[in-house]
Amino acid sequence: MADPASLYLHVPYCVAKCPYCDFNSIAGRDGEFSAYVDALLTEVRRLPRGPYRTLFLGGGTPTILPAPLLARLLAGVRDHIRLADDYEWTCEANPGTVDADRFAALADHGVNRLSLGIQSTHDHHLKFLGRVHDARQAEAAVARAVATFPRVSADLIMGLPNQTDAELAADLALYRRHGLRHASVYHLTYEPGTEFHARRQKGELTDIDPKTSRQRFERLWAELDALGLHLYETSNFAVPGQESRHNLAYWRRQDYHAAGAGAVSTVAGVRRTRLKHSGQYIAAITRGEAAIASDENLTSRDLLAETWMLGLRLVEGVRIADLGADDPARWRPRAEALITAGMLEEADGHLRLTRDGRPVQDEATIYLMPG
Repeated sequence: MADPASLYLHVPYCVAKCPYCDFNSIAGRDGEFSAYVDALLTEVRRLPRGPYRTLFLGGGTPTILPAPLLARLLAGVRDHIRLADDYEWTCEANPGTVDADRFAALADHGVNRLSLGIQSTHDHHLKFLGRVHDARQAEAAVARAVATFPRVSADLIMGLPNQTDAELAADLALYRRHGLRHASVYHLTYEPGTEFHARRQKGELTDIDPKTSRQRFERLWAELDALGLHLYETSNFAVPGQESRHNLAYWRRQDYHAAGAGAVSTVAGVRRTRLKHSGQYIAAITRGEAAIASDENLTSRDLLAETWMLGLRLVEGVRIADLGADDPARWRPRAEALITAGMLEEADGHLRLTRDGRPVQDEATIYLMPG
């Protein structure tokens, strides 16, 4: 088996914990930044050297690191690994933690794609979301990013309480204004363990009406289409050729290495999760240990379930050849029923959701997956 060509690196620190976020992130531990970079680089040096076709530096907020420390991390990564000729190296960044020095450090060490967590272009929504930046800072960050990196993506959140059609349209205008060629637009969800989930349990927050949600998704889909950004995954739009190759590796169920607190890798049927707590991770790595919280041996049933779930997220769909272990006598009648209903289509060796099927993706996926 060829060694994975993708590598994920995790920096768990944030200025503040957003109330909707269930990622492995933590605020208020600035004093351990340097020790964490040392530990992360130690783990990186234990990994195969590559070449890697995609790297992703995520978080948390990697750009919370001061520019000299960020440069030390990037240089240490480059000292160990080899990059493929056509590599893609993405770094996540938030407008409240970027400046010319940090952007220069990223670009100088080979980062060629920036993913900016904008989330909204309206100050009252940013405040609700607990973001540490305002709309003016977001605009400036996008402009600086476009001038620095060959590829820039911006994240937005839809489905916010009291969000209007006009506000969503104004958010989407960001992509036109800056000529962005990739967009990630996520629907607000109330994930267990988050502040928003607790508030929802108390009745302080409610989901927006499903009909309204569907209409807005159709509208943003049409508006991004008009800009040349086409849906290629449930929440992601891109000019053809500008898709996130790293994330496509996940969705196509390709193996990948990882390092960092809470980072998850999947190699040769083993899903490995590192210790989530940054302090525990640093201590374990410093002691020469692997800092592993758990190893999961993926069964053929697990792999089939993920093939359906991840494949249907993609516009290209599930590759039928990847369903070899799934009995066609089980799934074929169900697929035919969805095809007849106009929710699914079969083409080019794939089963994929139609535009009418996309709004009922979750239901269709559960229907097609092994029970």
